[in-house]
Amino acid sequence: MANQNNIVVGPASLSIDAVDVGYTTGGVSLRKSNEFVDVDADQLGGVARKVQTFERMFLTTTMLETTATNMRNVMNEPSGNLRTGSHLDFGHSSPTAQEYELTVTGDSPTAAGFTIRTYTFYRAISVDEVEHLIGSRDAPSVLPVGFELLKDPAKDSKFGYFIDS
Repeated sequence: MANQNNIVVGPASLSIDAVDVGYTTGGVSLRKSNEFVDVDADQLGGVARKVQTFERMFLTTTMLETTATNMRNVMNEPSGNLRTGSHLDFGHSSPTAQEYELTVTGDSPTAAGFTIRTYTFYRAISVDEVEHLIGSRDAPSVLPVGFELLKDPAKDSKFGYFIDS
């Protein structure tokens, strides 16, 4: 039966390696895509079975706090490029993907007595092209980010999990 207490409306907080990124805008979105192989059967004249062959997950948001740490994470810069809390170098001689653990905390459906839902993703890499608005008289400076979530072989090939509390 329908229950309005299972409808969740409210902001979510994002942390990267246990550091809160601060304000975001436009929400935090999780997307999963699956790939399948169709097994065609002559006798059926169509698809007899679908077999999942691949899965991917992505998390996106737009950060409003353009701190040096947030910029480093979004722009896939190594930790050594953040020389102080206010100096970030762009680029490096051996570009490698920087992996992070992401935690998203928001409201939970309350029908079962829960109030908070926490998502944890073991491995994430900033993969989207970044277009950072440096300044505008009629819009805030923002950092859009798209992470691809990677499976963790040490965690039974899982992307992560969520828990209501």
